[in-house]
Amino acid sequence: MSSKSKHINTLRRYTAILFLLFFSSIETFGQQENNPFIKSFTANAKNGSIYLSWTTRAGFTCQDIHIYVSRDSLLGYERRGTYFGMCGDTSEKQYTYLLENTFLNERNFIKLELGTVGYSNTISLVVLKLNNSILILPHPVVSSSTIYYENKEQTLYTLTVYDINGNVFLVTQTRDEKINIGSFLLPTGVFYLDLYAPQKQRYSSKIVVL
Repeated sequence: MSSKSKHINTLRRYTAILFLLFFSSIETFGQQENNPFIKSFTANAKNGSIYLSWTTRAGFTCQDIHIYVSRDSLLGYERRGTYFGMCGDTSEKQYTYLLENTFLNERNFIKLELGTVGYSNTISLVVLKLNNSILILPHPVVSSSTIYYENKEQTLYTLTVYDINGNVFLVTQTRDEKINIGSFLLPTGVFYLDLYAPQKQRYSSKIVVL
């Protein structure tokens, strides 16, 4: 084998090693979220805001806790709040925080930065503020797609789904504020839905099923 060929093969081996190291580091970064100082971390969405609650284990003290929010599970996190640390008390502590500057009518990803000791796990939830409208996420419709609408009084609603020719494919009833439309396994195509309850807001929408 010529010296030129050996040189090319060596470069290829180094390139392959660097490629594997690079993507291994990305995977590792994505997994470094569980934090030994976090005992619990929960989030609940209501009226366009997120109510956060978390508990730090004994030994965590002095560090500021920053709240980060993103539309993506890995990228684009923005600091949306801070809980300033208190020194001297090393006992287990519970915190609550009302996060009002959220991403409305879409999925939010939230995690905590605990100063120099890293991040919490990531929580995701849909934050709704519908104002008498209907929301379908994700869309086009897949198995996880859900219809969101306002139904605070738990009124019995009837959902009817029909195709562009008016043929009825689905009729179901619920008192919930959401329906997992993807679980009904509609065939691929374009459909119309009608969500109706007597003397209540009527919702209608055009959907695409993949």
